[in-house]
Amino acid sequence: MVIELPQLPDPQVFALVLAAFLAGASCPAYYAQERFRGFGRAMLDRLPYRPPPGMEESEALQEAAESAEESDS
Repeated sequence: MVIELPQLPDPQVFALVLAAFLAGASCPAYYAQERFRGFGRAMLDRLPYRPPPGMEESEALQEAAESAEESDS
């Protein structure tokens, strides 16, 4: 009678997953969140901005900044 063992993952994949887990576990959560937010800001800065119809760009940016300050509180 032959007992078949379940197929184990490739050792290289296992090592990569383990290294990623250890790197994530050793990084404080607030630091990781700031890195993700910074990455998001960098990507959003590349998008062109068009103000809503009937508003000037400076006026729309001022209103957006004020609404962001209100939502942060």
